[in-house]
Amino acid sequence: MNPTTCILLFISLMVLLLGGWLWQLTSNRSTLVNTLFGTVCLMLAAYHCASHQQMEWAIMLPFFTTMLFGGRAVGTWWRSRKETDLRLPAQLMTAVAALALTATISAYVAY
Repeated sequence: MNPTTCILLFISLMVLLLGGWLWQLTSNRSTLVNTLFGTVCLMLAAYHCASHQQMEWAIMLPFFTTMLFGGRAVGTWWRSRKETDLRLPAQLMTAVAALALTATISAYVAY
């Protein structure tokens, strides 16, 4: 197992943990679905990185997760201007997007 695979698996676990915490805070079903989708995408990216086959998927799948949580983070930050209760969920979504961006960059560098 190369270091990039370990990074992708670790970030996948962190996305699952932070997304679970986010779901617990918001009780939003789409947040849970996005968390599970992002975790599966990162695990598949780790598989493609470990097998050295179709490495473009190892870059695209974390990028999908980055865009998914990044878009929701922007929207939640926008709503948090009026609803201050949404600051912590916005920060968590931004953290997940940053982690997924780290996974994307590490997969790109390994490619």
